[in-house]
Amino acid sequence: MRVFALNFHANYRCRHAGACCTAGWPIPVEPARRRLLGADVLLPDAKGACRFYDRQDHRCRVHRDHGEAMLPSSCFHFPRRALLDERGVFVSLSHFCPTAARLLVEAGGPLRTVESPPAFPTDREYEGLDGRGAWAPLIKTDLLFDLEGFDAWERYALEELSDETVPAAHALRRLAAATEHLRNWRPDEGPLAERLRHLATRTWAPEELTTAWKRYERFSTLEAYASLRALVPHGLDAPQLAPEHRQRWEHASGASMADGVVRRYIAAKLFGSWAAYETFGLRTMVAELTLADLVLRVEAVRGSSPGHPPAHDDAMVRAVRAADWLLVHLVDRPALITWLGDVERDA
Repeated sequence: MRVFALNFHANYRCRHAGACCTAGWPIPVEPARRRLLGADVLLPDAKGACRFYDRQDHRCRVHRDHGEAMLPSSCFHFPRRALLDERGVFVSLSHFCPTAARLLVEAGGPLRTVESPPAFPTDREYEGLDGRGAWAPLIKTDLLFDLEGFDAWERYALEELSDETVPAAHALRRLAAATEHLRNWRPDEGPLAERLRHLATRTWAPEELTTAWKRYERFSTLEAYASLRALVPHGLDAPQLAPEHRQRWEHASGASMADGVVRRYIAAKLFGSWAAYETFGLRTMVAELTLADLVLRVEAVRGSSPGHPPAHDDAMVRAVRAADWLLVHLVDRPALITWLGDVERDA
C-alpha cells in the first residue's frame, strides 16, 4: 500500500502529553487483549484518566510494558484518521492531540503531500473509512469523478490553500467557484484531470466568486455554529457560546486569527476527506471546509481574552484542539453530512 500524509503531519511522533489518556473516553477492548487488560471496556476514573495511565511517568503502562501491539485498537490508531481507497492510504490526524495541533500551528511553507512519510510506515495497520471497491466520489448527484480526476481536484484545492498571497477566506471562495465550474463538465469535453490543470491558472471574475460563495455563507456564521452544536448527541457537553464570545466575534479581524494556521487546518480537513465518500457531491465537501474555517475561528475567539486576539502559538494550539474536539469527537457525523448536504439542492 502507498501511504500519503500532509507535510506538516509527516514527522508526527507522540510527545506523551496525556490528552488522549485523560480525555474521559471509555475504551473498548478487543477479545485478544481482554485477558491482559482484565476488562471488556476500560472506563475512565473520576478525573477522566484511563486506569493504565501512569501520571508520574506520563506513559501508558500497557504500551510501555507490553508494546504498542497490545494496545486496544482505539489507542493503537489514535490520533490517526485514515482514508483508504484504490490510490492508497491517506493519513490525517485528530488535532485534539496536542502534538498534532502544535505540528499544524508551528508549520510553515507551502502545503504538499508526502508519500511514505516517516511517521506512517507502509507496514503499519490503518483503520478508517475504507473506500476500496466503492464508486469514486461524486461531483454532483448524477456525475462521478474518476480517481485520477478526484486526485487532481485534491491537488488543485491544496495548491489554492497553500497560496500565502491570499487569505484562507478567499481561497474558499475560489474553491466554491471551481466547484461550480466542475459541475458543468461533461465527459465529451475531455479528461476531467485536464480541466482541473487549467483551473490552476484561471482568474475568477468577482461576480463568479460572489455568486458561488452565496451557497456557503450560511455555514460561516454564528448561527451555523449554533446549528452544529445542536448536532452533538444528548449526554455529551457541547461548547457554550456566551454573550461575550459573540461580542468578541463581531470585533475579531481575519488577521488576528493567524491565517496560515487556518489554511493548514482547512487543508487537513480536505486531505483524505471522508466526506468524499460520504456525500452526494463536491458542494458538500466545500461546505465542510467552510464550516471547519468557521469552527476554528470561533474557538479562537472563545479561547481569547478581551483585547487579546488569539494570534500566539499556544492560543492557536488550544483553538485547533477545541475545533477538532467538536468536529471530530463530539458531533454526530451522519447528521452533520445530512445537514451540509442540503447545499447540493441549491439552484
